[in-house]
Amino acid sequence: MSERLHRSALAALRQADALAAWVLLGWLGQRLGWSFASGVWPVVLWWGVRCGGGVFLERGPSPRVWLAGAAALLLSLTVLPAGGAALPILLTAAALWGGWSASLNAAAGATAPTLPGQAMGLMMGSLWLSGQWCLGPGWTGAQAVALHLGLMVGVPLLLSVLRGLGHEMPTGAAWQPPALLAAGALLMAWPGSTAWRLAGMVLLVLAWSLAAQGTAPARHGAIPLPAALGPLLLLAVGLASPTHGPESLQWAYGALGVLALLTALAEGLTDDPQTPPPLTWKDAS
Repeated sequence: MSERLHRSALAALRQADALAAWVLLGWLGQRLGWSFASGVWPVVLWWGVRCGGGVFLERGPSPRVWLAGAAALLLSLTVLPAGGAALPILLTAAALWGGWSASLNAAAGATAPTLPGQAMGLMMGSLWLSGQWCLGPGWTGAQAVALHLGLMVGVPLLLSVLRGLGHEMPTGAAWQPPALLAAGALLMAWPGSTAWRLAGMVLLVLAWSLAAQGTAPARHGAIPLPAALGPLLLLAVGLASPTHGPESLQWAYGALGVLALLTALAEGLTDDPQTPPPLTWKDAS
């Protein structure tokens, strides 16, 4: 019972840590007014260290040192003016925070990146960069943040409540999260209405929730996923958005959607070794 409680607490801490980093680092990057992919660079740096931080965590300082250093640098930004020394301090804090987040992943045994996780990072990482056009005209930054956080917290909580009430989600279907992800990403990529994008966001979060809660683990048919895929896509969106606007994010979602569709097909064609073969007349006799 205590081990299960520890895993649940660690999962909640990892989720809260990621949400705080996506929102706070993106907001600080935009507030400082960096003209070169403003609002994206701190998130890209944090995310990249978080995904590949296991390489140097064993030789580096303890996780608490990473967290203490990041907190101290972020607090120092409250007394520094925008620009100048504030930018390298923010990037250093983002890297240290990434080391702390990587330690949480290592403690949970979640060192390999997942495709739904990369999609979530793209959605949350581009929040401040594209908040004025990712959902449609008339949305304020506060409304966009509230919607994103509500989905990221509400959907996993709803799944947990359903399980607690005895409504078990389907298990052993590893193709389901990438299939949901493919549908959601392609809806986000399609230049449709705000309702389509909202439906796409719900499907993305649902795919991420199912994968994060381990209801459908990936099998041998999964396409190998580079750890830097998500950060590189986010950086590309940040660099291209001043010229191409929302099309840059749509192209990124389109690429993820195609990759998720291929992954779903690969998972669906892979036999599950835990599933018994179908009965034949010989077995019945």
